[in-house]
Amino acid sequence: MNDRAYRHLCYRANEIRHRYGRQVHVLGDPVILARILRLSLPETQSIQGSLLLKSIYRDLVRVTMAAEFPRCRTAAASRMIRAEPDAIWSGEVIDPDTTVVSVAVARAGLITSQVCYEEIGQVIHPQNVRQDFLTIERKTGKGGRVLGARVTGAKVGGSYAGRIVLLPDPMGATGGSLDLAIRFLRAQPGGREIAKIISLNLVITPEFVRRMRQGHPAVQVYAARLDRGRSAPEVLRAVPGAHPEREFGLNKKGYIVPGLGGLGEYLNNAEY
Repeated sequence: MNDRAYRHLCYRANEIRHRYGRQVHVLGDPVILARILRLSLPETQSIQGSLLLKSIYRDLVRVTMAAEFPRCRTAAASRMIRAEPDAIWSGEVIDPDTTVVSVAVARAGLITSQVCYEEIGQVIHPQNVRQDFLTIERKTGKGGRVLGARVTGAKVGGSYAGRIVLLPDPMGATGGSLDLAIRFLRAQPGGREIAKIISLNLVITPEFVRRMRQGHPAVQVYAARLDRGRSAPEVLRAVPGAHPEREFGLNKKGYIVPGLGGLGEYLNNAEY
């Protein structure tokens, strides 16, 4: 059965309109946005929040795979072959030979990376997906202001050569942690031969976008929401990216507004 409808699939993620460039993808999904809103509410408890976060990332990684992963044409017999000799489906799917690493950035990124690792393993050959771990600590100054970040621990399971690398770190605030993570990965065995780096974020800010575009313009960014709540009213009325130097989403301490608060602390019932 060779149905031409599935020979070549044209997939495009539903995104909001912006002027940040082709490497930035901000989804416009009302279901995901409703989940993020519920996750941000003060009355939402941490256990319920972790379930919401998992559901969001299952959708986010599915969109990312459909848009960014290589495809191939295949044909396979279904169980109906026992009764019908032509019960063979053919069409385009994600290439199961794709090799992927999901990098878990402690601590908010541990849950999200595990979700990505499991979801990807249902689409490609399970032995082709790996999970690595990074511990990145924020450096803060007077009044809790974020000054930067540093890698304090890592568990790398092999070379990165030829692999798609996912960084499912929920909060894209200053971009400092992701910038550090990418530079760390590039310095590992095979780091210069990474096929593609994709950042999967729950919420990003204009500051994060600027940091990525300046430091890592080839990195693909997939975000569920853009927060620019420290921008002037006239900037908020304009298309995102129309006034890039006047867009802001961070408070003086480096936290996202409106944001979700300290997500890592919240998910683990730790103090801010």
